Amino acid sequence: MTTTEDEGGLRHSTLCRRFTEEQIMDSIKRAIQTALPQLDEAKLETLVNELVTKVGVEGPEDLQFIQEDDLKHLLTPIQCRKILHSLKAGPVDTQPSSSLPEPLPVASSSTCPISPISPNSAWVDNFEVPWNKMRPSLRRAVDAGEKPAPEDRRHLIRVTVDAMRDHSLNPTRSECVVVAKAITQKYPNTFLDTNEEGELLGCGYFSVLNQLKTRVEYLNRGNTLSRLRNPKRTQRDDEEGDDDDQPPVATCARRDSYGCVRWQPEDYPDGETSASLEEKKLEMLDIFNREGLKGAERGRVEDLMAITYAKQREYINANPSPSILDVGKEWPFLFSQKFLFSHFTTLTSVELYTRLNEDLNKKGKRLLDFFSSQITRWKKEVRAVLKEALKKDREGTDGLAAMLVMLAYFKEQEDSLFLLADVTTTPADAEAHLSLPITPRIIMLGETILSAQKWMLSIEGRVVIPTAAHLTDFTTALAALFACYYVFNLEYQVEANTTLEFVQRFLVRINPDSTKCTAKEQISRRTGRVVKRKNAYMNPNVISFIREFTEFDWLTD
Repeated sequence: MTTTEDEGGLRHSTLCRRFTEEQIMDSIKRAIQTALPQLDEAKLETLVNELVTKVGVEGPEDLQFIQEDDLKHLLTPIQCRKILHSLKAGPVDTQPSSSLPEPLPVASSSTCPISPISPNSAWVDNFEVPWNKMRPSLRRAVDAGEKPAPEDRRHLIRVTVDAMRDHSLNPTRSECVVVAKAITQKYPNTFLDTNEEGELLGCGYFSVLNQLKTRVEYLNRGNTLSRLRNPKRTQRDDEEGDDDDQPPVATCARRDSYGCVRWQPEDYPDGETSASLEEKKLEMLDIFNREGLKGAERGRVEDLMAITYAKQREYINANPSPSILDVGKEWPFLFSQKFLFSHFTTLTSVELYTRLNEDLNKKGKRLLDFFSSQITRWKKEVRAVLKEALKKDREGTDGLAAMLVMLAYFKEQEDSLFLLADVTTTPADAEAHLSLPITPRIIMLGETILSAQKWMLSIEGRVVIPTAAHLTDFTTALAALFACYYVFNLEYQVEANTTLEFVQRFLVRINPDSTKCTAKEQISRRTGRVVKRKNAYMNPNVISFIREFTEFDWLTD
């Protein structure tokens, strides 16, 4: 056999082995989903990875040997029992619905959750995007590797969906995923979702997928015969749902490991044990009891906080989650600016304050330019905030002004992130008179949010970071607010989730393939009543705005 043949055989065997491993992982997933169909995708991925890498599960047939101790650190007791009961009831059919592997994702890190493709979807494997119907202007854009004009992009979506409907009147989301991947893989520079820095936004094909599915739903809006419906959940199903469907009373909803690289280290530092790290924690508590947060400046505390990182994560990641009050009692130095930011950096590998300090005002100025240059496009709420932001004698930074404009643009209220209080307000005053919400808020001290020169941070109805002489700039305030969601495993509050995801993807540039807000209900802006909330893997409003802003910035540069 020649060298070329050897290399070809090696590539073939490697590819086959990878497909086999993927099928094994998928079969384990299906077995777990049979027992826990409502388990969210992020937790399912974590569970499967732990069972394979730590417990040693090599296939679905090994699941009969797992015990509750293997699962209890990731699942509630009821969820553990459901899985064990399901496995004892008999073998689970975990055979893939098709022998063909799913097309490779656009990015190796992409894990956009999708449903399995049914046998009736075989057409999609041979589907060809009608590139021959591409407009000449779009052809020039893809040849040059440039972003297309919005009308050219919409035309391609329309003709592609028309071609898909020749095979299926109502293509499923899974089928749309395959087509979206094909489009972005063929012309990645033109269609991939990227930020200004060229970094991938989530899976990279979310906006194309969203446009395809939206077009499909539009065309089927009056066609009841082609609708695909899931079985309705009964009241009994809701009552027997997972225990973690509802957050504990008076604490923020938790979100595990979202966008983190060191969410829970597996090992303690060399030479350390749980007992030795506990002694170091007690040493820090002793320093805090004597010196308060001023002790954070001691070199010894810096060494102790670094070496006990795994122990800190162990406590924060416990199930049930500790309250913010309890975290403050056990690890008080986490509420100092210094160690809140350093913990965030270890957790995510992002230098949060440095990144915001470099980009917030610079990008804020460009956002204000974007809105002001097209002022007639916006609704009156946006124009009103923009008018104040563009005043020549305006106080406050461009970054803060842009944040207020983005809140208005995304139709979210200022008090979903900011509370305004008198400049003389103390933490005790705030807790007594401001009706602090459960979810995080920046308390701005001044006559207006833009003119405020001091701030505090509250979580779960308590001021966790008081005002201080060295904590005056808005960049530090936004960094402290944002860090808390990651360090303490908090979900974004529903009422500000779009703006927070915008900060995450546009400013902080953390881009996982999912959302950090999974709430199932929200308050209707129109009626004021509690209504069901539609969850998306990523916020389409954020992705589409970043794409539009990037294209505008490129055209006007």
